[in-house]
Amino acid sequence: MREGVTPADPQRAAALELVHRLREVALRLELAVGEFAKTSGLHGTDVRALVRLLDAERAGLEPTPSWLAQQLGMTSQATTAVIHRLEAAGHVQRLRNRSDGRSTYLQVSDDAVELGWQFFGPLLDRLIATTQALDPAEQTVVRTYLTAVIDALG
Repeated sequence: MREGVTPADPQRAAALELVHRLREVALRLELAVGEFAKTSGLHGTDVRALVRLLDAERAGLEPTPSWLAQQLGMTSQATTAVIHRLEAAGHVQRLRNRSDGRSTYLQVSDDAVELGWQFFGPLLDRLIATTQALDPAEQTVVRTYLTAVIDALG
């Protein structure tokens, strides 16, 4: 049997179906990221960097270049190339850390945020509407599941 599912294990089969649906969601989101990268003249890695930087901003962090390298799973040299491309495009700027003037953190420009909303806004609106169609208990189950998946991915 493929993928370790036997007909005698319906719970595993049902769980695997959810994993397959999650994989489909991830693939479709990755295709959207690729299309955005292509239409905006960025590399896919550049878009992933912008997303991680915006995530950091929402979390109240001041993301450093080394933090970004860790988030992207890249070397500092490769991350520096990404940062240079994003700076040259006007999407990111380096700012001095308020508490330690020797270090810098990265901030996504307002223009980059606007560009992202122009492209991803309609998709996000559809995803929000889909989520709002769930009752609060269903949203809690989905949140719990997705959090567990994130944890399982490490």
